[in-house]
Amino acid sequence: MATSSGGPGKAGRAYLWIIAIVVLLAAGLSGAWYYLANQLDTRVARVIEDARARGTAIDCANQAVFGYPFRLGLRCDAVTLDAPRDGVRATSGALRTAAQIYQPNRVVAELDAPLIVDTADAPPLELRWQLAQASASFWTEGLDRAALTIEAPVVALTQPAADRLPLAEAARVEAHLRRRDGDLDVALSSRDTRSLAPQLSEVPPATAGLDLTIRGAADWLGGRAAGETLGELMAGREGALRMLSIDFGDAEMALSGEFSVGVDGLLSGDFELAVQDPARIAALVAAAAPELASPAQTIATALSFAGRSENGRSVIGLNVRNGNVAAGVVPLGRIPPLR
Repeated sequence: MATSSGGPGKAGRAYLWIIAIVVLLAAGLSGAWYYLANQLDTRVARVIEDARARGTAIDCANQAVFGYPFRLGLRCDAVTLDAPRDGVRATSGALRTAAQIYQPNRVVAELDAPLIVDTADAPPLELRWQLAQASASFWTEGLDRAALTIEAPVVALTQPAADRLPLAEAARVEAHLRRRDGDLDVALSSRDTRSLAPQLSEVPPATAGLDLTIRGAADWLGGRAAGETLGELMAGREGALRMLSIDFGDAEMALSGEFSVGVDGLLSGDFELAVQDPARIAALVAAAAPELASPAQTIATALSFAGRSENGRSVIGLNVRNGNVAAGVVPLGRIPPLR
């Protein structure tokens, strides 16, 4: 009978090659991780130094890079930002950021409560939550999209000589930004938002949403928006408001339309307003913002005789020209310029 020669030896050499490849891959992965960890540590230090040179002190307590071997992240036990020139100081709990080693262009982060923001002109503002998560994706032009989700946020004022004064709470708040060609898509939402101020106790919890596109504003994600006011950013811009809505459960309203903002900050556009129970909405607006009681009642009245009925809502067209709002030929008020 013929026997194969060298069979076991060939198998042994194959196993040795497999082990060698695994060792090389592990060594390469380890080397890449430690290289990227060093780069991350260096870049964070550079950001902190650059901010300090501009007069803003950032402190990341017990800064550490973690996640070996498949994740790469930065951890701080607490974060402090102090900008004396702007009169702002902010402190928060622990920060954790991480990216998968095979997808380094997508970063996720968690921030622990509380966040306390102290300004020169107002009492300290305190934000607490159950969970705050953010994510950001980067591509060739920089930041490509970003998202923020906060579970059960509560906003309050804090004063050393007094108890916390809760202002508002919500079940969930979300914000999404996305670069689309040269435009910027913005989506915001809050669920079961309630004012805790005693004077607004009659206003029920509301669910609100905003969905719009600002044309030519994609570069805001690359840092173009830093240091500018809303009025400065929006001057000369056009956009599409797909939805601005607020739902109180027994009454709701939604606004949509195309708009533009002049160099003077004045809004122009053609909008469609849909309201369920206009009288109830007018009463809630008056309770929340007494200065808007008159225009809210005017719009409710206009809806009753000029609006059309559509899916249980009263719908009316609104024309805005250089801040002046009208329903057809009926003037409704004026929107101040963006600042």
